[in-house]
Amino acid sequence: MRIIREKLLTGIVVIVLIASISTGFLSARGIRTIVNGSSFSVPNLSAQDMYWPGNSSEWEEVDPETQGLNSSNIAEMFEYINSTKYDIHSVIIVRNGYLLTEEYLSNSQLLENKSYPGGIKIHFQASTVKSLMSILIGIALQEGFLDNVHQTLYEFFADIWEPGFVDSELKKNITIEHLLTMNAGLNGGGPGYPSDAEDKIKVDRIKFALEEVPLVFTPGEAGEFEYSNDGPSLLSGIITNVTGKSAELFAKEYLFTPLGISEEEYNWENDSKGIDNGGYEFACSPKVQAKLGMLCLNDGNWNGAQIADPDYMKDATTRQTNTTLSMGYGYLFYTDAAPDEAYFTYGAEGQSIYVIPKYNIVVGFTGWDLWLEYNILLANYILKNVVELPGNQIPEDPMIPGFDLNLIFLVVFCASVVLVLRRKKNSKN
Repeated sequence: MRIIREKLLTGIVVIVLIASISTGFLSARGIRTIVNGSSFSVPNLSAQDMYWPGNSSEWEEVDPETQGLNSSNIAEMFEYINSTKYDIHSVIIVRNGYLLTEEYLSNSQLLENKSYPGGIKIHFQASTVKSLMSILIGIALQEGFLDNVHQTLYEFFADIWEPGFVDSELKKNITIEHLLTMNAGLNGGGPGYPSDAEDKIKVDRIKFALEEVPLVFTPGEAGEFEYSNDGPSLLSGIITNVTGKSAELFAKEYLFTPLGISEEEYNWENDSKGIDNGGYEFACSPKVQAKLGMLCLNDGNWNGAQIADPDYMKDATTRQTNTTLSMGYGYLFYTDAAPDEAYFTYGAEGQSIYVIPKYNIVVGFTGWDLWLEYNILLANYILKNVVELPGNQIPEDPMIPGFDLNLIFLVVFCASVVLVLRRKKNSKN
């Protein structure tokens, strides 16, 4: 009976040992395993807090499950988009820097190619460029081109200032922060640029804003908010004034190139003086959306390099004031109006980047006549059943939750040695 018990125990140990080795082997190879009905595919990637993509063309997708998202939920989201006929043009989802979903749509249906209809790679972003302008201000602060956000318009444009500018004396007191929070008082309702495309290009945006656009309240007046396209264009002019470069060239050197964004991935319209439009007229790819979101998520840091001032970026993406719709507003970012405490950009008709620090997730959308619909997609599909990852790391293979496979292997190995020694001892006796 003793011999039978020992053989039985030895057999169990061998089975457990083989299972432990097999599980570890499957995890290392990225083989799919099933736990509680959930599918996880863990690729052969080293665990780290963040993956930093290089050139966008080399940024490849991995299974959503590797980062704690549910691919079935995401598939259901696209079915829902099709059933509701949401006019969404693209969706990109990134967690911990890993690209999980990049899809393009036409007539609410998924396209096979990774591009918009006709092979187009970029999409207009409308007012999402305002948030890009905010990032550039953060970079100018980081690099020492600007001292602080309390510097005034007059400091930068004194050489072109004229007493005849509408509300000239009051405008001298407009600060960078007033422009960032839409608290400058610039009339957002007009006058507007010429409608003719050629005449629009000829406009000197800086002089137009200073000379033609009236104030609707005193700059900096507490509790006031007036949405304006001219304010962000003045920020673009400030960037040019202090750096000697257009906002686009400044962004190329200090932002786009460090983030691995190529010239083919964006387009930015400028005026007769080379001032890029800070309010709209910018286009980019979904991967550019995602990379900008990642930079914000990490407080202006990219793979260890501090691109934008971290304190500024924290201020930019948290509530500084309220919009006329009582939404939170930071420095040209919207706050407090999206699921799970996300902050986001918004461009006319539905061009948005959502940043969700709680889960280390970035989601980019383009579309037409959409906004609140994105909250539905985020809450009901993308963030549904999302797995919270300690330290925002790649989840370990959950085949045996709560146990370390290496420890199991060690215990089983020790038990096997003990059994062998016991058998040798018994055989001698």
